[in-house]
Amino acid sequence: MSETNRSTGTQLVKRGLAEMLKGGVIMDVVDAGQARIAEDAGATAVMALERVPSDIRRDGGVARMSDP
Repeated sequence: MSETNRSTGTQLVKRGLAEMLKGGVIMDVVDAGQARIAEDAGATAVMALERVPSDIRRDGGVARMSDP
């Protein structure tokens, strides 16, 4: 197995992430400015939320995905 550098990851991880993101991603945004940045970065869609899950968790809350 190849040696892992914690700051950069393995080639397998890098290739796997690139493969998963190939079709585009859906970004969580809270305002129009973030939506423009996401669009410029290649997002295929945006979800406009009052608070993004990372902010909810940072404040001690629990962020859960709805049942598909």
